[in-house]
Amino acid sequence: MFPRRQRLTARIGFPVLLILAGLASYFCFPRLRLAAHASQLQSLSELQEVDAHRYDQEWFDAARVGRVDILSALYYAHYPLDAKTPAGYTALILAAYDEHPAALAYLLLAGANPCLGDRNGNTALMGALYKGELTIARRLLKTRCPIDQMNNAGETALSFAALFGRLDILPALVALGADPNHVDARGDTALVIARKQGNAQAAAALRKLGATH
Repeated sequence: MFPRRQRLTARIGFPVLLILAGLASYFCFPRLRLAAHASQLQSLSELQEVDAHRYDQEWFDAARVGRVDILSALYYAHYPLDAKTPAGYTALILAAYDEHPAALAYLLLAGANPCLGDRNGNTALMGALYKGELTIARRLLKTRCPIDQMNNAGETALSFAALFGRLDILPALVALGADPNHVDARGDTALVIARKQGNAQAAAALRKLGATH
């Protein structure tokens, strides 16, 4: 048996642990946070203009879990479509990365800029290619973004597709004007990187599409 002080600590400690666990769940899981505020957000009037940063958490959580209803409520309350997280992610980047096509379609229709990059310059298209979400990537190919838009490392969407083995989408990228011989900030082309990786399949696919060096 515990001494009296230890028993008291144990009785106090367990409820505290439960509270801490609940708080951890609240802050780590966007769906739980949104559930707590959904009715409040959905009741926002089109005539009610929200503070630009008051609903940052709800806006980005909604994009991460595909809650179009909350994105819509905040958009009609004049929340800025292209607001960014500290890491530079827009709602559109998050919706693309977490594979929420309905949220992505809504944000594009509302006028969100698909060409914006995060703090590393990576765009929504690059994120989709990294994750292997080719349906999302093909939708983003229909936007107005430059096909050879570069991130901070000088990499393009074609670089991402080759690097992460998304070879099925390479022909579509090249058909839209992507340069198979693009040189990144390190002086490497996608073909050079494929060779360094020993990725014969990617190298062959790139050569077939016109890569020469």
